[in-house]
Amino acid sequence: MAQPPFSQQIRRLERDLGVELLLRTSRRASLTSAGEELLRSAHDLIARRDGIVDRVRRTASGDAGTLRIGFGASSAIGILPAIVRQLREQLPDVALHLDDRDGADVAAAIQNGTLDVAIVRAPFTARNLVVQAFHSESFVAVLPADHRLAGREGVAPRELAPSPFILFPRATSPGLHDTIIGLCIADGFSPVVIQEANAWLTVVGLVESGLGITIAPASSSRICPPCVACIPIIGTTDRATLAMVHNEGAIPPLVLRFTEIVRATMPELSPKDF
Repeated sequence: MAQPPFSQQIRRLERDLGVELLLRTSRRASLTSAGEELLRSAHDLIARRDGIVDRVRRTASGDAGTLRIGFGASSAIGILPAIVRQLREQLPDVALHLDDRDGADVAAAIQNGTLDVAIVRAPFTARNLVVQAFHSESFVAVLPADHRLAGREGVAPRELAPSPFILFPRATSPGLHDTIIGLCIADGFSPVVIQEANAWLTVVGLVESGLGITIAPASSSRICPPCVACIPIIGTTDRATLAMVHNEGAIPPLVLRFTEIVRATMPELSPKDF
């Protein structure tokens, strides 16, 4: 009578490994020390396999994996912390990689696969990229606390004309930069920019020192120190708009989850805001 298939497989495994896995007698068979080690390792492999399969499935559904998010300095003002907090709460198994880049660098990084998605200031255009607006807000004038307009409830752009301006370089966020300059020009003046700074904290610090003033999205008032005044800009319909950017074509599940969470983080907004 031929050996049962299971016994044949054990013999074949022993030949492949070059060791004995079982001690065989006429009455019973027991594991050798090598067999016991193989059994322990097999249990570990099965557990690892189950974990790998679970993670692969969770990655396919957008619940796990790595998400590389680009953002410009201006888009981080007041908005990014809330989004990151929601991502960490809803997707605890997703590794978030945040990358601070200028607008032009963001487009190239998404196109070459260095980034999965980015938050930028609109208007934003680039070939082969999808741009989806998700948040729109008004502007505020950021003034030294002792500025002549600091106590006002609202200020028209033209009232800021006599003051020197501090802005970020256009390359940092072309869309937002052009919108700010445009709302000034539409109200009859071209701002005199005496200083540029990439970092928002640097801009605010220079305003606090009395060097000049700036115009910023209203969300920036959430993180302005008490030594500066944030006064709503009135008399203009211009808005500061944030958008999500990703590659064209099929949207990866994790990027889709990101867009859903971002939109849900801003429930007070409606399409008319865009």
